[in-house]
Amino acid sequence: MLAIRLAFLFAFVLLPLAAQAQSFNCRYARTPDEVAICRSDRLSRLDEVMARLYFRLRNSLGGSERAALETEQAEWLQSRRECGADGACIADAYRRRIRELRAY
Repeated sequence: MLAIRLAFLFAFVLLPLAAQAQSFNCRYARTPDEVAICRSDRLSRLDEVMARLYFRLRNSLGGSERAALETEQAEWLQSRRECGADGACIADAYRRRIRELRAY
């Protein structure tokens, strides 16, 4: 009986949280792009893929290479912000950034 309760707890409480995980805390989402990401499973997944790639790459670099990557990321974040709440624009920005990070 306890196992069944734990299974329901996992399915109904924890899984929705995992599906809405982002590289930033949605409680503090203020810009239109961040709000759009928090409201969209598709954009949230793209954000997670990009963040995983970015942090893995960033942690493998040092010195000027790491600084250059961080500058590129800040510029990319600004370009994503320019999408506003346009989900298609945000998704395109993520896909481009994911390709760039994979090719780095």
